[in-house]
Amino acid sequence: MFNRRFMFFIVLWLLTLGTLWWSWQGSAGKSLYAEQSGISSARFTQNLNGNWSRFSSLRQAWTTESERSQGITNQSFLTKGSTLALPSSARFSVVTKRLQIPGEWSSRTMLLTFNGVQGHANVYLNGISNSQKIGEFEGSGGANELEIFPKAFRYGEDNILLVELTGSAEQRAALFGSSWPKSGYIKGDIRLDAVVETTIVPPQVSVNWLENAAQITVSTDLLHRGFAQEGPWTVYGVISDGSAGLAEQTLIADPQESADPQPVTLTFTLPDARRWTMEDPFLYQLHLTVTNNKGDLDDLSLPLGLRTVSLESGNWKLNNQTILISGEALTPQEEYRLRNSGELESWLISERQKGKNLIYFIGQLPDEIWLKTADRVGIGVWAELPVELVPSKRLPQPDVFRNVIKEKMFHPSLWAWTVGKGLDSGQLAQTYFQQAEKEVQPNLAFALKLIPNLRTGLSEEQSIFIEGPMIKGVWGEVNVGTPSGAVVRWAKEQILAGTWAILMVFLAWMNIRSVTWRYKEIGDKKPKRRLRNAWLWNGLFVIARVCMVAGLLTSGLFRIPIHVNPWFSHLWPGIQLLQAQSPWLIWVMFAELIIFIRLLQIGVVIPHLPNTPHEVGLIYWLERRYRWAVFIAIGWALMPWGIPYYVPILGYILLVCLFMPIRIHDIHRIGGHYRPFLWVPGIIVASLFVCALFYLADWFFLWNMLKPLTESIIQQLQTLW
Repeated sequence: MFNRRFMFFIVLWLLTLGTLWWSWQGSAGKSLYAEQSGISSARFTQNLNGNWSRFSSLRQAWTTESERSQGITNQSFLTKGSTLALPSSARFSVVTKRLQIPGEWSSRTMLLTFNGVQGHANVYLNGISNSQKIGEFEGSGGANELEIFPKAFRYGEDNILLVELTGSAEQRAALFGSSWPKSGYIKGDIRLDAVVETTIVPPQVSVNWLENAAQITVSTDLLHRGFAQEGPWTVYGVISDGSAGLAEQTLIADPQESADPQPVTLTFTLPDARRWTMEDPFLYQLHLTVTNNKGDLDDLSLPLGLRTVSLESGNWKLNNQTILISGEALTPQEEYRLRNSGELESWLISERQKGKNLIYFIGQLPDEIWLKTADRVGIGVWAELPVELVPSKRLPQPDVFRNVIKEKMFHPSLWAWTVGKGLDSGQLAQTYFQQAEKEVQPNLAFALKLIPNLRTGLSEEQSIFIEGPMIKGVWGEVNVGTPSGAVVRWAKEQILAGTWAILMVFLAWMNIRSVTWRYKEIGDKKPKRRLRNAWLWNGLFVIARVCMVAGLLTSGLFRIPIHVNPWFSHLWPGIQLLQAQSPWLIWVMFAELIIFIRLLQIGVVIPHLPNTPHEVGLIYWLERRYRWAVFIAIGWALMPWGIPYYVPILGYILLVCLFMPIRIHDIHRIGGHYRPFLWVPGIIVASLFVCALFYLADWFFLWNMLKPLTESIIQQLQTLW
């Protein structure tokens, strides 16, 4: 069974896989502008944005960086890595950064902050062992902080920071999601802060209105890092209009025994508060300071806009004034382009001039630079939580997004959240929607539906049906005006399909003209010329049919419509990654894999057939029952003229089933049994079935989503009959 021919195809297939790996096209991506979420005058800050070294694995990264530390810089092209400018829209697995820490930082704790991470992050410093791992977190697009003790750094020399990203929880939880590709994004600011032992957490602000008077409640936490006895701490807050303080408050926080976050609440009253509106996007300044009797100080300075937003009778109200929403949805690709070019403010101003008053961010949380610019320009923002096409059993608890929501809701331009998109109508999903609505209050919460009559557990006004590139309601509409990405196709498929159809017609004709030969002639050691010619055309037809099937599989891969709906075009990154590769290499890989499986099947069958035929001769003899494949090749060639892709696929499956009794009869006629022919396909089908069982919840989810559509189709058919 495992003869030289079999081993040759294994080696050939492995070489093709190696070539595919060698030419693998990752996402080139774009470098992105980003901005910090808070400004502190008391923290020593080192901006880590810019060039990082990119590697395919943690081991490769550390080996290369260690060699460079020893002065070895002649790494091969396989190990030297590449340069990646962060933040970026490019996916990566591992990046490294060399940084030096000033000596005056040696007495301070360091806070390493990542903004806009999408993926599960493992962060290491000066090594990749467990003892050198400084932390890990699940990034959902917000800010994530890691605390690093001063002794972990090397002062006066390079420190090597390593970040490893794998697939995000949202990627794994989505419909038919998986941990592959094992990579992620960093789309926001990265910085290292040297802080004192007690720091202020970015606050949450709530506003109560009594006519024109605003009572502002600022809730924050003090984080103590092991020296709680150094209290008490004086917390001072002031709200100013940019020129003078308008309201201030001071309170004393007494020492506590534990090092848990210490909650602090400040209340300010502005008698004649100025509201943030689209026409007058006025921003106050909130400044918070914490000090102790040793002179340690930490502070935060943040812009503050005062406004109210509500949904009443299906209408949006900003500061109790009804507004008709005219929104523009930003796909990730368009958002990358604008952030890369730095055109955010000019683009938002131009949208305001076109009459747009809201920007919807599809598939990702808006970065701080977007929110701060929208605050200044006076335009609303509608954000999404990363919960899309998730089976009910894998829905997250809404409180896992609490920190992200609190961080973003500080901005007056953020009006609404889509708390879930494309979920089913089960009780678990409805409970999720209701809990998520509470998390995003006082901002508005919405659920986007793929089926009109789906129940979400929210009010009718908050349950929006997606209609093509638009969502709309009594309140107005949001439209995807920018393309979600070019439709991916196999560029030269039409030429190949036409050429292959002509080739198969010619080969079929030559096979018909050839001499008819029998099973007993397979082992003929001195075949006549006419028999040799028949074997030649049989063999060429085998290769042509296999390549045609491989071509249909490749065509199907590149026809998966991940961009057909702009609201979900960012999902399933694995398919996007495969569609970025060379279709020719994938075609060759599929063809060799099919030949490999066929040889394996024949190798299993031969001992169970009379006279132990030669495997290649047996394949040639069996191929005479596949000459109908010519019609499938013609159907493939006619796709550009309106033949749907599924017609050749279904036709091939149908003809295989129709001719199966004839093939079974051929085997029985020569004294064999057809059952051994089913062993290898049976193992493959059983393996696929077992893999499908791991996605049982996904199949139920898909059935529940499609069931209402099938019921309406059945009702229409019943009416016709």
